[in-house]
Amino acid sequence: MKTITFYSYKGGVGRSLTLSNIAMRLADLGKKVCIIDFDLEAPGLHLKFDKYIESNDIKKGLVEYLYDYQENNYIPENFDEYLLDIYYDSKLEGLINFFPAGDVNSNDYWKKLSSINWKDLFYSNNSKGVELLLNLKEMIRKDINPDFLLIDSRTGITDISGIAMTLLADSIVTLAANNKENILGTSKVIKSLKNDENKLLGKPLDIYFVLTRIPYYIKPEDKHKEAQLINSAANLLNRDEDLVDEIFVIHSDPELEEEEKFKINHHSKSKSENVVPIEEDYLILFEELTKSELNGDEIIKFNKLRDSELLIEEARSSSDNSLKIELLEEALKLNENSLEALHLIGIAHHAKGNYSKAVTYYNKGIKKSSNANFFKTFKAQNLYKLGKKEEAKNILKDVLVDDETNFGALLILSNILYDEKQFDETLLLNKKLIKYHSDYSIGYNLVGNSYRVLNDYDNALKFVYKCLEQDPRNALGTLTLGEIYSELGNDEEFFKNLQLAFVFGINSKDFQEILKNEGKVYSKYYNDKRFLDLLKNYRIKVNLV
Repeated sequence: MKTITFYSYKGGVGRSLTLSNIAMRLADLGKKVCIIDFDLEAPGLHLKFDKYIESNDIKKGLVEYLYDYQENNYIPENFDEYLLDIYYDSKLEGLINFFPAGDVNSNDYWKKLSSINWKDLFYSNNSKGVELLLNLKEMIRKDINPDFLLIDSRTGITDISGIAMTLLADSIVTLAANNKENILGTSKVIKSLKNDENKLLGKPLDIYFVLTRIPYYIKPEDKHKEAQLINSAANLLNRDEDLVDEIFVIHSDPELEEEEKFKINHHSKSKSENVVPIEEDYLILFEELTKSELNGDEIIKFNKLRDSELLIEEARSSSDNSLKIELLEEALKLNENSLEALHLIGIAHHAKGNYSKAVTYYNKGIKKSSNANFFKTFKAQNLYKLGKKEEAKNILKDVLVDDETNFGALLILSNILYDEKQFDETLLLNKKLIKYHSDYSIGYNLVGNSYRVLNDYDNALKFVYKCLEQDPRNALGTLTLGEIYSELGNDEEFFKNLQLAFVFGINSKDFQEILKNEGKVYSKYYNDKRFLDLLKNYRIKVNLV
């Protein structure tokens, strides 16, 4: 288990974000990763992953671990109640174990933190603090057995930051902004860490210095300015003695000033001069931190996975389905386990009418994914297009037995049953759809349309209006409203809503499909000048047969 502590003399230099990016890349490579938030007075590591974990799920952490020992001499047998698993939307389904600072949303956390007596824990006669934290590290090794333990230290020169570095770490990443206060403060810390008397475990530390948030100069004639900044920082850092041989750089990125986000998994196919290379900055640091830990096969795997992600991103941005398929096939050659590539190539084949090929890829997704139901619903959709409606229905029904709230299965099965004119069953499914997915406005229109074909116009109007309350410009809801009024004999309302549906986005392809399914409503207008003029005015080209 390699332990790396991330430290900064001052805050606001991107320390926690750098740690988080490194953790995500390690997990992507199949490494087991555990991260600990040691910044007890300003914990924020949980916020870096707030899309993937709920802070309300955090009940205990490092503060509770220290407090319980200090007050009750209690050491837990395991960390089950402390740890959270971070399942993020990685293309490679990485997992990170998170040991938080504690339940920072409770007043109890801050009371416990303020009551911890660091002097008694670490400096008094018979103090047990060192033993306690070494026990913490050993329990992590035993219970979790991670390949990497990453520690987010607090800022400044404090007891807890010193412990996180001198007692627990094998390597230390120090980060500093480009100003004297940051660099000189960091220089003092590095000098102290290199002092023999501070090597508590008697081992040398690998120390890395990272200059963060420096400007990225786009114009070639300005590139020398960056070199000057780095040289000046190096001279200031090493002015009394040679502390570091190399300075790593993380550039300032305007996107991160607006909103913090992970960049090590963000790839841009186009490496234009206008692209801030922060992704490359993280990767360079990552490769240095792991060069003795990753073998040749893992490095090859890393490069293949990265190239696969680039191809997937290019495919996502393309509107050409043939090109998408070509790119995604290449991506799957590099990473056959990419669920995203399997899903996207299935969609592209569906769009081209290659339903059998789509089924082939969705079958692969079913075998590889922990969420097989996701791929089963899309498989069923394509089977129905192939005329295998009974097989499609059976798959969707099985999905709903496993998960009755499954959005895709409810929607696709209701569409199939509607096409088969099984309107009572369709109505029941659509009611379940809005029960479990009440914010899906089109669901209310589907219920209203089911009532329409069952000639229950009062309920039909009720639910279509609910759809339009949520989304007043919903084209399908507006069209259904027109169809209801047509069947009620109110042609004025029919034509008004038909025109609005065209305004709201119903195009020729959409309307041709509607005429195919609802020809009974529209056929009586095929020779009506007002109807024909509407089609002409809104350039709706359909086959009126």
